[in-house]
Amino acid sequence: MKNLFYIGISLFVICLSGCSDEATARSDTPTSRAAASKQLDIPLPPSAHSVYYFDYAGGLQDLERYIRFDVAPEELDSAVDALVAANNKMMGRALPYSRAAISTADLPSPRKEFLPMTWWDPSVVGTGYYRGHSDSYALRILVDQGHSRVYIHQND
Repeated sequence: MKNLFYIGISLFVICLSGCSDEATARSDTPTSRAAASKQLDIPLPPSAHSVYYFDYAGGLQDLERYIRFDVAPEELDSAVDALVAANNKMMGRALPYSRAAISTADLPSPRKEFLPMTWWDPSVVGTGYYRGHSDSYALRILVDQGHSRVYIHQND
């Protein structure tokens, strides 16, 4: 019994010294759908390519996620529908994610400590739309129809 106590204490100390409550994963160069899917828990469409992402989790509730990918034009709208459906299913809710003009969207900007993120610039979207919600862990999706590109922001 005494040995189990010391083993438990040792594991606790090792975890305290080596475990962190922060985790960051990022790809600041274009990566493939397959490589990105290993890091991200979102449904990327089959034609997704040139995927960039920044994923930060700190503590129990601090989440900041930025994702950008290009997709075949014929998959653009269905890719956005799949993202919305997956987020609602995972969170056990039915947020409407109504389609709106980009001009009505609050464009998210990365925090200073996450920079540089030269690939994240949704302000350059000319033709497109916004689907998003402000609830915790909801998605903010900006769709660039001119480049068949999707920008996703998620936070708590």
